Amino acid sequence: MTATREVDPSVSKRPIALDGADLPTVCVLCSHNCGVRVTVANGEIVKVRADETNPITQGYICNKAVTIGRYAHHRQRVQSPLRRRPDGSFERVSWDEAIAEIGARLAVIREQHGPRALGLVGIGGQGNHLDAPYASSFLRATGSRRWFNAFAQEKTQHMLVDQWMFDAPPTTFFHADVDHADYLMVMGTNPRISNRGHKPTETFKALRDRPGCTVVVLDPRETETTRGADEHLRVRPGGDAFFLLGMAATLVQRELYDATFVGERTTGFNDIRDELARIDVAAMAERCGLDEDTVRRVATDFANAGAGAIMFDLGVEQTPFSTLVSYLIHLNAVLAGHVGRPGTMGFLETFLPPSLSPGRHSEPERALASGIQAIRALGNAGMFSPTLVPEEVMLDHPERIRGLIVEGANPILSYSDANAWREAIDRLDLLVVIEPAMTETAQLADYVLPTPVGYEKWETALFPKRHPEIDVQVRPPVVPGPEEALPEAEIYCRLGEAMGILDPLPGDLAEIARPETAEARAAFLGAAMGRLGEVAERGFNGESQLLFWGYRAMGHHFPAPSLTAIFASCIANAMERKDAVVRALGDEWAAQPPFAIAEEIFRRILAHPEGLTIAIADAADSFWPYVGFKDGRIRLAPPALVDEMKRALASTPVEDAQYPFVLASGLRTRWTANTIQRDPAWRKGQGPHCELHLHPADAESLEVTQGDLLRITTSRGSIVLPAAIDPKLQCGHVWMPNGFGVRFGDGIEGERVEQGANCNEITDAADRDPLTGCPHHRYVPVKLTRIGGAHRAAGADPGGPPDVAPSPG
Repeated sequence: MTATREVDPSVSKRPIALDGADLPTVCVLCSHNCGVRVTVANGEIVKVRADETNPITQGYICNKAVTIGRYAHHRQRVQSPLRRRPDGSFERVSWDEAIAEIGARLAVIREQHGPRALGLVGIGGQGNHLDAPYASSFLRATGSRRWFNAFAQEKTQHMLVDQWMFDAPPTTFFHADVDHADYLMVMGTNPRISNRGHKPTETFKALRDRPGCTVVVLDPRETETTRGADEHLRVRPGGDAFFLLGMAATLVQRELYDATFVGERTTGFNDIRDELARIDVAAMAERCGLDEDTVRRVATDFANAGAGAIMFDLGVEQTPFSTLVSYLIHLNAVLAGHVGRPGTMGFLETFLPPSLSPGRHSEPERALASGIQAIRALGNAGMFSPTLVPEEVMLDHPERIRGLIVEGANPILSYSDANAWREAIDRLDLLVVIEPAMTETAQLADYVLPTPVGYEKWETALFPKRHPEIDVQVRPPVVPGPEEALPEAEIYCRLGEAMGILDPLPGDLAEIARPETAEARAAFLGAAMGRLGEVAERGFNGESQLLFWGYRAMGHHFPAPSLTAIFASCIANAMERKDAVVRALGDEWAAQPPFAIAEEIFRRILAHPEGLTIAIADAADSFWPYVGFKDGRIRLAPPALVDEMKRALASTPVEDAQYPFVLASGLRTRWTANTIQRDPAWRKGQGPHCELHLHPADAESLEVTQGDLLRITTSRGSIVLPAAIDPKLQCGHVWMPNGFGVRFGDGIEGERVEQGANCNEITDAADRDPLTGCPHHRYVPVKLTRIGGAHRAAGADPGGPPDVAPSPG
């Protein structure tokens, strides 16, 4: 008989087996979330293989996935709630103590300084997204709208442009139909390594072999992806906006745009045409490091393609003028008529239906220090870039952030300007970290609350993968976690109750939901929704109240109460995109009422932990159904974006003699996984894994050889890394990987050894996009100084340890 372990009912109603084989789950080490099967022995993951039954990734896997056991099982897992002592050490406390004390302190901050003095950083840590509805509902219940998420230091510019140009739902993703494109431009990404897109290694092999398909890659470096392309354009670092400006200007000046499409489907063409007609394409080509003929030829080929598309990722999302880059990607596609047809640009849907909020055109929440707006993304809640947090804390303002919850994030390593974060944390009245591991940020917290990792609880990943299928994988726990770890949903529910911002579940509603039947669920929801007006009159947030009431009342119906949010999403799918759902469920469901359809979606999700398709969008049109403007037309010239274009054109290239090199910080490699992998033993192969890559000519000018130590300096500080001579780079362009700087050792307070270097020790929170706050991590001016011979630290990761120091300037 298989041994099991009882766990808290909020984790799972059923005990979790300590041994098992062929258990379906996913890899959480990147957004691809490949389906895998794991073998478990004595409560630990001991073997991982690709899951060919997963309908989403279909047996696709990369080298990182086999290491996921290292993410779950290591010495720095937080075992119980912790409270900081006056001397800076931590003491174990009970959940009741921790929740009561935190709830009281949050309530005092809210009462004395207002809801905006509370902020939430994180949510949805890398493929573990079931926390999101509870975290956002908790924040909404406090009255605060101060949510800072890593997505907003990468991709919210696309959502902003989608909303300004198309009035598109914030749950959708504007993307390239790579599989069917005749002409594909790839910008800011190396999919063969980063896993950008759907099964990218297989996809790009197929593109190379497909007759009539042209792949053009823009990248300053030679990469695995550029080597398989038909053409590699070595754009100058930071030059992407100027390439796209030259391209758009060519479409207008040579009348290559689709005049019929533009005339029938857009507004504002005259305004943008006049701006583009004045652009000097030769000057744009010079600024992006290419010749004019190349820019014009690529624009012409793109316009003349039967189906053209542009694929993009971090390299153009964390660079100067990143919102403008997004706008110009959209604009070039629209001008050429490359939207809404197979092989062009369209929208991907997620498990969250593409609904539009009635209040979406109202004035958004804005950051107090900068005025940067919150952007609706991944749902109808607005999010801010975490780059803005330090100044929102340090600001001299009555509503500055004083109480901060950090959940599923490690700002000291993951966000810009670690020095600014440390200073801001020192000024907070309260920092609570909700996290499975004792991270660099958790070490600075007032309280640390332990959660299971995504393999120790029910979880889901909401990243979109493909069109027209809308896929879902809700996965059960495969191993037990620390005995005192609680899921985020339970933590937020307890905190809301302790703060008094959630109305206690009425006894009669609890009684209605007592029977574990579909009829009881329907009756409960009907009765609960009938109480929301009364709840609102008493000052509670009705939307938040409904979710947490459902969690408390219906949680026992499900394998874990957190699945209440999945059930709610099933109801939303049945009500808001019934036709797409019926395409997946079968025609026999067309006549069924929404609640019956929701129950069937939920039943199938639980029956298929390897994943399944729960809806199928209109395969013939992935664009026009998502244009929300009443006249159905695209806005070509949103004023703020035209102003940003003018700002770029008026800017002049500046070479900083003090910081003459451009660092692309935080690139992905085969052995990086952001910062969630803490134990360095997860990396395989010969190191160093964390080096500074530079061109041979630059190495010669600095009198540097392979492995020599280099000090990398900015205005914010310096780090030290060994040199890697790399002829695939341009002169003056250097790069280092992400995911390093983790301090790993024995337990939560034992001696630690730093692995490699944290690139955010030298980034500047002020170096960011003015519209979104997205940082310029791919364009960091630095100074390089040789400081010694080759370094190999015994007993340390081959990439370090680094020397971190404040800037001498």
